Amino acid sequence: MSRKLLALLVALALLPLVVAVAWDAGLFVPRHPSIPETPEAVARGRKLFARMCLRCHQDVRLDRRVAGWSTGRAYDAIGRLPQIASNMPPIQGTDEERRALAAYLAALGAGRATR
Repeated sequence: MSRKLLALLVALALLPLVVAVAWDAGLFVPRHPSIPETPEAVARGRKLFARMCLRCHQDVRLDRRVAGWSTGRAYDAIGRLPQIASNMPPIQGTDEERRALAAYLAALGAGRATR
């Protein structure tokens, strides 16, 4: 058997393992919906943050942690909080609330919103 064929067979044998590891790492996250960062969404997200998150995040500055995040990145992270940090509870809310919270976090990270 040639070396090229052997290398191809090994690569094909390892492919399911590589895909499984990538899946567990969150690399195959479904596409998030379009989330406009409107002033209304940011204001609603700020209120939701105050109600749902501020109790634990009173002393933890998130603006630095979410710096550079898009609304889509924030939306994805909100949906995977317990996997990102084991001490984070899942967000209990509607998809509309999750979108508003994502808009707020993206604006916060960009300096367009305050706590």
